[in-house]
Amino acid sequence: MALADFVNIRQIFGGQGSEPGPDVHRELLIMVLSRATDVDAYTDAAEVETVQKVLLEYLGEEISGADVRIAAKSALYETAPLEKYVSRIGPKLPKAQRMKLIHALVDVLRADEKVASAETEYFNMICKALKLSYADVAGVGSD
Repeated sequence: MALADFVNIRQIFGGQGSEPGPDVHRELLIMVLSRATDVDAYTDAAEVETVQKVLLEYLGEEISGADVRIAAKSALYETAPLEKYVSRIGPKLPKAQRMKLIHALVDVLRADEKVASAETEYFNMICKALKLSYADVAGVGSD
């Protein structure tokens, strides 16, 4: 599957599916992390490299920096805001996968050693869309 196809997500929003397919966690991880590299209107090379490292670690996939940049600006976001995709699909994922996504997002946002206010807002939006509480994110939530 090409990196920016996001087949499962397109199917759900196209009315062709109601439950996430097996690749939806992968697609959501790629979308959320790639978009994080561009949320402050400046794509730092350290953020892109961190996305590549995280995707290799979590998914076992090598993805080029160019593909990360393309996914960050995907035409898919013109169809609906990322928050809409995440809030519709994310809560259907197991809590462990949602938490893994949040931990990966933290790694990306901290990659350039500064977190802009736009990145903080993005992080909060993703947590809310995934239906994760402050306690969950802090690691003190119940299972």
